[in-house]
Amino acid sequence: MKDDQHEQLFTELTPEAAAVVEGGGSFKSTVKFDTFLTSRAFNVRSGGTIKLTSNTKSAKSNPSFAAIIRNVNTNNANGKVASVGKDTTTWTNIRGGKYVIDFRDDKDGIFVTGNIRVDYTS
Repeated sequence: MKDDQHEQLFTELTPEAAAVVEGGGSFKSTVKFDTFLTSRAFNVRSGGTIKLTSNTKSAKSNPSFAAIIRNVNTNNANGKVASVGKDTTTWTNIRGGKYVIDFRDDKDGIFVTGNIRVDYTS
């Protein structure tokens, strides 16, 4: 096996396979919310990373929404602004534990809809 072939094997892994190799996980979901929606729970190791990749749509008057990671056991939270459209939001150096992502937006009757993918280290 040539030296560069070993590197090539790892660069061609799908995100799902890479998460398994690195000790993590991922899930995909569809979102539709006006004011509040919570993702399913997932475990993150101490020092780990959570990455939210979103591909959402909404009205032009609604360019962003809040994405808040929340530790289910302690209720500690850390929020960031995510843009409507294609966006990636990342949290690093996580304390560890069981987490959810809370999606929040103004109660204005304008929905945010689309697909999300969450990658995390476990």
